[in-house]
Amino acid sequence: MKSVYLFFATIIVAISSLQAQQQQMPPIPIDKDVRIGKLDNGLTYYIRKNNLPEHQANFYIVQKVGSVLEEDTQRGLAHFLEHMAFNGTKNFPNDKTGKGIIPYLETIGVKFGENLNAGTSFDYTIYNINAVPTARKAALDSCLLILHDWSSFLLLRDQDIDKERKVIHEEWRTRQDMSMRMLGILLPEIYKGSKYADRIPIGKMEVVDNFQPIALRDYYNKWYRPDLQGIIIVGDVDVDKTEQQIKDLFADIKKPVNPAERVYSQVPNNDEPIVSIAVDKENPNTNVLVFFKRDIVPADKKKNMDYLVYDFMNSMIEQMLSNRLKELIQKENPPFAFAQVSSGSFLVSKTKDALQLFAVGNPNASNTAIETIIREANRVKEFGFTEGEYERTKADYISKLEQLYKERDKQRNSYFIDQYTNNFLEDEPIPSIADKYNTIQQVVNYIPLAGINQLAKRMITDKNRVVAIMGSETEKYSPEADIKALIKKVDNEKLTAFVDNAIKEPLMSTLPAKGKIVKEEQNQGTTVWTLSNGAKVVVKPTTFKDDEILISGFASGGTSVIDNKYISEIMVLGKMMESMLGESALSAGGLGKFSKTDLKKVLSGKNVSMDFSVDTYNEEISGKSNIKDLETAMQLLYLNFTDVRKDQAAYTSLATRTKGILTNLGSNPMVAFSDSIMSSMYQNNPRGRFISVKNLESADYDTVLKLYKQRFANAGNFVFTIVGNVKSDELKALVEQYIASLPSVSGKSTFNAKVMPARKGTFNNNFVRQMETPKATTGLIYSGKLNYTLQNKIQLDALKQILDIVLTDKIREKLGGTYGVRVAAELGKTPEDNFDVQLMFDTDPNRRIELVNGINSVISDIQKNGPSAENVQKVKEFTTKQHADDLKKNEYALDILNNQYRYTADFDMNYQQYVDQLSVESLKIFAKKLFGQNNRIEVSMSSK
Repeated sequence: MKSVYLFFATIIVAISSLQAQQQQMPPIPIDKDVRIGKLDNGLTYYIRKNNLPEHQANFYIVQKVGSVLEEDTQRGLAHFLEHMAFNGTKNFPNDKTGKGIIPYLETIGVKFGENLNAGTSFDYTIYNINAVPTARKAALDSCLLILHDWSSFLLLRDQDIDKERKVIHEEWRTRQDMSMRMLGILLPEIYKGSKYADRIPIGKMEVVDNFQPIALRDYYNKWYRPDLQGIIIVGDVDVDKTEQQIKDLFADIKKPVNPAERVYSQVPNNDEPIVSIAVDKENPNTNVLVFFKRDIVPADKKKNMDYLVYDFMNSMIEQMLSNRLKELIQKENPPFAFAQVSSGSFLVSKTKDALQLFAVGNPNASNTAIETIIREANRVKEFGFTEGEYERTKADYISKLEQLYKERDKQRNSYFIDQYTNNFLEDEPIPSIADKYNTIQQVVNYIPLAGINQLAKRMITDKNRVVAIMGSETEKYSPEADIKALIKKVDNEKLTAFVDNAIKEPLMSTLPAKGKIVKEEQNQGTTVWTLSNGAKVVVKPTTFKDDEILISGFASGGTSVIDNKYISEIMVLGKMMESMLGESALSAGGLGKFSKTDLKKVLSGKNVSMDFSVDTYNEEISGKSNIKDLETAMQLLYLNFTDVRKDQAAYTSLATRTKGILTNLGSNPMVAFSDSIMSSMYQNNPRGRFISVKNLESADYDTVLKLYKQRFANAGNFVFTIVGNVKSDELKALVEQYIASLPSVSGKSTFNAKVMPARKGTFNNNFVRQMETPKATTGLIYSGKLNYTLQNKIQLDALKQILDIVLTDKIREKLGGTYGVRVAAELGKTPEDNFDVQLMFDTDPNRRIELVNGINSVISDIQKNGPSAENVQKVKEFTTKQHADDLKKNEYALDILNNQYRYTADFDMNYQQYVDQLSVESLKIFAKKLFGQNNRIEVSMSSK
């Protein structure tokens, strides 16, 4: 295998003109705004002051401890420890006094599952407390104390351990889906000779159910120690004071004496390809993964500027190869349904990297997918990429980097948390955004395509290849020997160089005749323009982001006004088809004179997106741009209205690929469950079902395009809202050029409220479906009428939060019946003012009725007695904190405008007043109002 050191030799050649006077590039400077230190006991800390979100901070403890450190008799203990961190610590015992981590943090508006969480991987475990309000000194002190306790002071009491076994068993039940079962087959084969082969973090239930508590304590004492721990604190904090607090607080943790060596499991090399096939009867499709493994970059090689260059070159290879595979998809007979390339860690391992090519195969065509992606990788190895590909991909990279640079002072806490976590775990450098931007700007034009092609050639080798298939039992797959022979055959093919069709033309060569702004009004910080074609444009300038502009548009109608005789076209036109592959039938052909592939080339280096869609009751537009590319965004908007391009071959490709995915989709139990939910809610209305193969086969592409164009034929129906760093005067010319010029006709469209009536009353649909993992999945849906007002929205969200808190306590923690009850609540305006509350959970089939009764009891109690005063206060704290943060976001400002101009609903005025008015009594009355309408649907899918 080619060593990673040769990668750096490649880089030195590529940028040698920069290094004539030096042996190596200078070191990467560490961002001066982060304070990094290490205590005598080995604990590492990172502290950074940051003001977004305002008056909040994030607290993390990162452990270099994961499931690979388990012995065979300990499988699952690393993950079990993660759970136990929330079940009692030295200073938060979670005993009869109720003083526990979760109850305390909820009193300061930190919500379990959303702001408070943890996760265990193969090589690390991370605990986080996010969005801590910093106005309270006691809150900051307490969060530091929690990190301190997580570090070395878990109680790990026998009764807590035994109680948690049930919760983890239910988490296993929820997570033990087809993907996890297939990983259980693949990992032992592709990681043979490494502990990654059999250390999936959830562990083995025979261990989880039966280990002695002393085993968990021993594991904790052995591995949870300061030399393997990093504290990361980012937000509105005093860095000096926080650093001193860490030094004082963590001083009582002693430096380990003769600690066990933290060994990272190595992944063996392989000369011959490794081929692994896993099938599952619940898997509807075939996923093919081809890995080209390589050595990781050693930590000492990540310290100099040439590593940033390597990272850039790696990004170019990843994106250019991905673009090539996506071009193949657009052919009338595509070799696979979807493809993507990534370059980084080899699947789950820390000690090996890989170039990974992923494809979703067409039915009974896994070999075609395998040979195609290997062939295209070999083509890159032999001929490299073209100058046109490189220039476009480089332009995209630089455009995104420029936007990051412009927003460098407005990054949220999470951005820096990710940087420092990767530095601690992976030795990734942490330059400031400005330093990275300046470095890349200086060297990017000195990095020749030849250097990138040389690096690609070293990555794509005939050694260390791995082919993994995650397949369906409905298909036949070639045996391992035949796949190896197929790989050898492709390796021996005589290839030709890739031909790049470079596009030099502008997106719009001819501009439309301008329209006019005929009326201008000012309204509470917004400018409202009425255009000559009847459309309205509402503009709200903000400075929340320095280089972000959001664009929205809406009109009434949607598919509701299309006759049922076009039901297949309605299904293709709607969002359901797009959800299959992330591609729309409308965008398949491209825009204007450009195919979808060519359009991507035209937009190289542009930081824009523009999505048009037709839902049940509305036409929707959603766009985003930076400042310099705003005109391009407006051109995309204009073309989506006026010149959606027909491309029969591209549509046939999309239909073929979607059909392949749909053919066996019913083998996935969760698809059947979701379809049952929709059919129950909308009484088997075909508009509320999954798109089917029959729909695809009977839909007419020309009719789909005709119906789409009808829905966007009258710009006068639309209201456009624009939010971000825009100047109204500068925007005027673009609005008159590209929006006021849109075609319009007389008359206003409205939706048909009768096309999808929701079910009223009570309805049960409990059915049996055999599943590989015994499980019952249940959904409870409450719905009815509710006025579309801000006060009702706040009360509905408060009720949702109350249910989260109570059901976590009673159904998960006390009963141990499920990993969690997922609660969702929505206030709607179409087709009439309405609400729905949805509760979903997985459990042991034998306990389903018990848990349903438990949930029913909780809902009845809230209607009878209201929530506890303590829980109401928790909700008020969280909602107040969240709203203060939302007020600084463009997305929130856009949502306020859309509600105002679409529904004449003010969702901003008196917000805090309505939050303050929340009480035990008001929420009791509100719960009666909702649940008392007695519209309740219960859908359950059980394996017995």
